Amino acid sequence: MKKPTRQVLTALLLAALSHTAQAQTGDCRFKDAEALKSYLKPGKRTTPLIMAHQGGTEDGYPGNSMATFERTYSKVPCVLLEIDVRATADSLLVISHDDDLALKTNGKGLLSKKKWKEISKLRLKDPYGSMTEHPIPTFQEVLNWSAGKNFVLIVDKKPETSITQTIKMLQGTGNLYKSVLICYSLKEAQLAHQLAPQLMLAVGFNSPEHIDAVEQSGLPLEQIVALTPRELQESSFYQRIHDLNVTSSLGTNGNIDTLQVAESRPLYQKLRDSGGPDIICTDNPILVQSIFYKKD
Repeated sequence: MKKPTRQVLTALLLAALSHTAQAQTGDCRFKDAEALKSYLKPGKRTTPLIMAHQGGTEDGYPGNSMATFERTYSKVPCVLLEIDVRATADSLLVISHDDDLALKTNGKGLLSKKKWKEISKLRLKDPYGSMTEHPIPTFQEVLNWSAGKNFVLIVDKKPETSITQTIKMLQGTGNLYKSVLICYSLKEAQLAHQLAPQLMLAVGFNSPEHIDAVEQSGLPLEQIVALTPRELQESSFYQRIHDLNVTSSLGTNGNIDTLQVAESRPLYQKLRDSGGPDIICTDNPILVQSIFYKKD
């Protein structure tokens, strides 16, 4: 029997890679609101989607930096990329998890009390507190980079940040149909829906009472992502959410993500196989990607 030629082996390898990529990503090109709604619809996949909290903070990369966004986007197919939006004192929207600059930059004081001219000179700390060369990006910079790329943008607009300004910028850069806006109250979600009726929204589903409130809110449930507790709930909890045609997200940031890989791996695998959350929000998207889609 003849040995396979190099061309045959190459073709087989490419076919295998293509199949793997397709299994991981599906079609994440979102040209209209229906495409994203369909992609996030619960019950469409057996493996949870991966949301990168602050873009991911693995291997010393600082959260909410352009370098981190680029790295995660290149390594996690069709990632759900979560960013945090805040406003400077002169009303420029920037990407920062915290208002207290000392937590993640070489600055001091509150971001909301300083103008962009001063903020632009700061540099970000990595997850271990060491300084990096990476600056705080503006929201506009991220949106310009995001436009045309195949991923989902999860926009954590902080409560004090203008919802009108945030939505206008998503619309103006062609990012509205690939975005999910995190809302901190049902009132805020209702306002967002008035401003952009087709926009996907994420709200808290922390108890049966919260589910009741969302169900009675008048919001279109098929456009909702449920932000659920960080601890895995009973299957009936997720089933009730799914019965509403709502997709659910569970965060491992701050708990499982902080463990050594030997400890965290079986916990990530348990989440993957639980049949509960549709999305896992993690600081370690590249690691979780390798666990969720381990090659046989």
